[in-house]
Amino acid sequence: MANKTIEVNTHMSEGWKVTADIREHQLIIDQPTGGNEGANPLETFIFSLAGCISTIAKMVAREQKIDLQQFNVSMKAQLNTAGLLGKPSEDPVGFKLIDVIVVMDAQMNDIQLDDEQKSLFLDTVCHRCPVHENLLKPTLVNHSVGE
Repeated sequence: MANKTIEVNTHMSEGWKVTADIREHQLIIDQPTGGNEGANPLETFIFSLAGCISTIAKMVAREQKIDLQQFNVSMKAQLNTAGLLGKPSEDPVGFKLIDVIVVMDAQMNDIQLDDEQKSLFLDTVCHRCPVHENLLKPTLVNHSVGE
């Protein structure tokens, strides 16, 4: 299968506000101490993980003929702030731990999935989620100055 390219171009505006036009949507990232017009980059990152897991859950449920009545994802992420503030730290810059808690109501052939089946389903979902996998396995990221 061919690779798909996803492009996002952002624009820094006043204060801490960053906007991006993605397809027909405009996304705003901001800081609470700025204009507070959107979630900050770290919150957006965690939301992307939760959103990807939720989307893949629908795909897997459809493939496995699971009736997914409810699939709510709660995220709790512990962040090392020292590095991003330019302070010395033994820990890597960024999240030290991300807990993903899923509450689901799912059934197959009118029978509720038990906890073991739900766990297996969630494992399948997370292993197919590109955002989740990118956190587990390093992805090459290049950076450069453009014109």
